[in-house]
Amino acid sequence: MGEKDQGKTYRKYEEMEHPSDIGLRFRGDSLEELFANAGVGMFSLIIDIGSVETIRDMDIRLSSESSSYEDLLILWLEKLLYYFEVEHMAFSSIRVKKVEKSGISAVLYGEKIDSKRHSILDSIKAPTYSMLSISRDPGSRTWEGTIIFDV
Repeated sequence: MGEKDQGKTYRKYEEMEHPSDIGLRFRGDSLEELFANAGVGMFSLIIDIGSVETIRDMDIRLSSESSSYEDLLILWLEKLLYYFEVEHMAFSSIRVKKVEKSGISAVLYGEKIDSKRHSILDSIKAPTYSMLSISRDPGSRTWEGTIIFDV
C-alpha cells in the first residue's frame, strides 16, 4: 500500500499491523510532504482512493495553538475526517503549502462520495496519540511518522 515517487527509495505511506486498530507509517522529504502523505494515507485506509477523482479542490487553513508537530498532525487528520464524515468528501491528492506549529495550509483534491462508485474499506473513528511520532532521519533528512487510528 502506498505510492512510490520516481527517484524516491521509500513508500509515501503504508499500513502498519496493529492488534485492534489500524496503524499508518508515512514519509516525506519535507514536513509539507509528510503531512500530505499522512492525509492521503489515511484516506487510503478508509476508501479505495484509486476510484476518487480530483474533480474538486478545496483550500483549507487550520490554525493551532499546539506545541508540537504531533499535536498539529492529530488536528489535521481530525479535520480531514470531518470532511469525510460530515461533508461526505474523499480526497485522493493533497498539496500542503505550509506547515508550522501554529497551523497548516493546504489544497485538497477529491470529490463527493458516491456509493455507486466508491468502496468504503474501513471506518476510522479518530486518530490517536498511541504510537504517534514524527521524526527526521539525520542521514537521509527524510521525515517519517507513525500513527494509530481508532476503528
